[in-house]
Amino acid sequence: MKNILMRGTGVYIPSNKVYNEQLNEHFEKQGLDAHNLMDHLGRRKRYFITEGENTITMCQNAIDDCVKKHGVDLQSIEMLVVCTDTPEYLFPSNAMALAGTYGDALQNIKIAFDLNSNCTGMVQGLDVVYKYMKTSGISKALVVGCFCITPIALWSDTVVYGTFADAAACIALESCDETRRRGFLETKTQVDARYYKQVTYPGCGMAKVPLKAIEPNEKRLIWNPFKMDFLPHVWHDMITEVLNNNSLSVNDIDFFIFSQLSDAFNMKTLELLGIPEEKYHFLGREYGYTGNTCPILCLNRMWDKYAEAGNRIVTSTVGAGLSYIVQLYEF
Repeated sequence: MKNILMRGTGVYIPSNKVYNEQLNEHFEKQGLDAHNLMDHLGRRKRYFITEGENTITMCQNAIDDCVKKHGVDLQSIEMLVVCTDTPEYLFPSNAMALAGTYGDALQNIKIAFDLNSNCTGMVQGLDVVYKYMKTSGISKALVVGCFCITPIALWSDTVVYGTFADAAACIALESCDETRRRGFLETKTQVDARYYKQVTYPGCGMAKVPLKAIEPNEKRLIWNPFKMDFLPHVWHDMITEVLNNNSLSVNDIDFFIFSQLSDAFNMKTLELLGIPEEKYHFLGREYGYTGNTCPILCLNRMWDKYAEAGNRIVTSTVGAGLSYIVQLYEF
């Protein structure tokens, strides 16, 4: 049977390290307070891009890291998908721009496109690409994600500017003929679009961005705070369904990867499912919240431990709107 397997990961984290104390000072000058929010979400530091960096440069650095660590031959790559909600370009696609940037090194690319599923983007992208590879002749692909949030965040937004950060990630996929089923076992998605107005970028809508009458801040990301304390219960139900569909229990799963938005929400999900803490790793204190890349940053950090043959992982995350995704994978 044809299995689609993850062969390695790569990441890029900007060099500009920003601690809570710096942002506390930034907000206090505006009469704002982000102390409690940072503590609740589990923040200590994060990384912002510097001049000259953007989605394209960060994606390239993440690809280069994957190539270096796992010996990926770029000339063997036939499919390139960039998952981002902070594109550098709308025309051409960021995937096309990357293919052009690499020139002959990616000359055998047959498919290149972007995918925007907000913060579920990279996990959704893996689902789309692996299913495409299962039913086509594509044997090797790269799924690349980027969250370049600081250029579009309101400097007065304690949620986004205070707790989010920039990062890029890459996963190399390969098709293999094997005698037993493994790799991507199931992906479950769910949508609750009642919250579609809570997070918008650009805040004014694309049609108004060129208008001089529109204030610059109206063209940035607008986050209207809302409670998400229901999230652990949604994940609990989705994870339980995926495990039941595959005749598995939480004890059969070696590691769980969650969105890095809130350590508190993740811990509540562990409690509801009865998952021991040693099966969970949180990087939000170190990297902040990096959108669609954050599950892959966890996978990358723990790759040598997680990627042992036979290990099963469950990845759960959430995107603006709201959309939910849970993915079961076996190495």
